[in-house]
Amino acid sequence: MITTDAQFLDALLPNAIRLHDAMVEEGATTPAAIDALLARLAPDLEADARLFVLRLATWVAFYTKDVIDEAMLDIVRAANPTHALGALSVQSQWAAFDLRVCRGEHPEDPDKDRLRNEEVEYFRAAVAGMPNFVFGRLFREQLATTPTAPPDDDYFV
Repeated sequence: MITTDAQFLDALLPNAIRLHDAMVEEGATTPAAIDALLARLAPDLEADARLFVLRLATWVAFYTKDVIDEAMLDIVRAANPTHALGALSVQSQWAAFDLRVCRGEHPEDPDKDRLRNEEVEYFRAAVAGMPNFVFGRLFREQLATTPTAPPDDDYFV
């Protein structure tokens, strides 16, 4: 049994994301097909929780669409659009890490700033040609510095 609002949200949001992904994958477009899909993905959900998952999945879908639309506009002039998309994505990864630290779910990393600067250096050549304003403050500040040699290891291997 879920006893707090946080536990409620933590239990339902992953179901909403899975529902969104499965709808796209399987082409579920009718209320009956969506209900059947949700019943298969999360058979133990009660009726009120199912409605909440549907609301969350709606926002997941809208947010995903908005992020992809913005990214498409931002990466069109990049030297390497695929890696430029990764550069935009890594900023959300940073935010997710910082939020987990804030919630007490992960210890703070004393090397965080150095590691993030190395990630920006990894992407520097790929984002050449993109307007600076598409990046957040931390990314922009590192791009404004003199380029340094990227680390030897590849972050995405």
